Amino acid sequence: MRVLDRGLAWLSHQYLGDIPVDRISTVVAVLLSYALAHVFRRIPPQMSNAKHVYSIASTLLLFGAVQGQYAGLMHLAVGSVIVYGLIRLMRTRYMPYAVFLVAMLHMSYSHIRRQLNEQRSGRVELDHTGAQMVFVIKVTSLAFCIYDGQQDKAKLSGYQRKNAIMQAPSLLEFLGYVFFFPGFAVGPAFELATYRQMICLDDAKASGQLARRGYRKLLEGLFWMAVYVVYSNTYTFAEMARREFYVQRTFASTALHLCITGVVVRAAYYTAWKMSEGACIVAGLGFDGLDAGRARWLDIANVHVRGVETGSSLRQLIDSWNIGTNTWLRHHVYLRIAQRPEGSRASTRATVLTFLVSAWWHGFYPGYYLTFVMAALSANAARILRRNLHAPVYAHAGSTVKLVYGLLGWALSKYTLDFVAAPFMVLTLQSSLEIWRGNYYAVVVGVVGIYVLFRGVGRWLGRVGGESAQPSARKDKVGMGVGLTQK
Repeated sequence: MRVLDRGLAWLSHQYLGDIPVDRISTVVAVLLSYALAHVFRRIPPQMSNAKHVYSIASTLLLFGAVQGQYAGLMHLAVGSVIVYGLIRLMRTRYMPYAVFLVAMLHMSYSHIRRQLNEQRSGRVELDHTGAQMVFVIKVTSLAFCIYDGQQDKAKLSGYQRKNAIMQAPSLLEFLGYVFFFPGFAVGPAFELATYRQMICLDDAKASGQLARRGYRKLLEGLFWMAVYVVYSNTYTFAEMARREFYVQRTFASTALHLCITGVVVRAAYYTAWKMSEGACIVAGLGFDGLDAGRARWLDIANVHVRGVETGSSLRQLIDSWNIGTNTWLRHHVYLRIAQRPEGSRASTRATVLTFLVSAWWHGFYPGYYLTFVMAALSANAARILRRNLHAPVYAHAGSTVKLVYGLLGWALSKYTLDFVAAPFMVLTLQSSLEIWRGNYYAVVVGVVGIYVLFRGVGRWLGRVGGESAQPSARKDKVGMGVGLTQK
């Protein structure tokens, strides 16, 4: 064991409730990235190559020396060279699809290798696959943006025109982008156009605002880290996967425990994502210039905590989670497959294929697929329920009924989210079904009930009454986020 790991193990045992060392080293790396980000931002924009080199060197330090992921760095370095070669050498319209396939297959190898190692060791460990998931988003997005740069702008969407790349980056710029140190391990992922905007940032114009905004994100991350440290041993999905847990428990107490566990487990993600987001901001990422002395900001967040924890609909909760992945799936998977303007009627074929890509990107544990299938069905059922109840309630009910309706919507959405996410956390089929069984398969029963009531019985009653059956689905806007979680 490395000296650093021994020190972190002692710190974890003495003060942090025996949190795994790999998770502590990730937090240490993110904290160190704040100091490195201050130096990065002070490199003059005219010295862009120096910024790229500094970014790469910082990642080698943080991901290699601090987190000990030297093998992972080699994987991503080799993958970077192969992808860059495809970008530079392939001159056909198939280039982005070749990049997509190669990057995904390489990541699949890493996922399978990690899964086999975890099955042998009996414990889940952090490795380079999380960073490789961010890497895949970046390189595939870049390949499509380069392709967009060669197309007629009139045929591109607003997002595509904004991020189109007219000329492929140099190898140094490409590596600086892919190995950008504050977001390398856990994100956020972003387009090359955003990276170039940061490289050209004049530090004198925004230094104070960047630091204040970045350190507010750090404080938010530290708050959620405290929540996780204090409660992570008390509220775990692993405990809820034991049949003995449900002895002499009512459904209400089980549901409440599930929802509290969901918040505590998400606190680990909030910690990593918010701290990483803050370091990226300190480095200059997301600053979009000044307007009458006030800073404009791009939304680089990977999660909107308030939207996840207080959203009144399942759609709002999903759209607030893992935003970078949702953006990638929307603009570089769904709309490419659907080949229709954003805002038009949803394509079933594109929706199914996007779901499959999202599941493939996450890995191969059965729990992932239970989560994604149930999430898709639950989101559709929630839309049906809201479409049939929302307008009548707000058109005819009083303020008290509306308040109760809003609170019920929030509570049901929260419970559904935690029920659906549980398999993702416990990974195995047996543990996943044990948690669902202990909750009486409540969400599964509810989803089936909604489909039967509003699609089956409702259509039958319409025919009996001589009315033409109304379509049960509205024109769904394309690009609904389907990426739920990231390691």
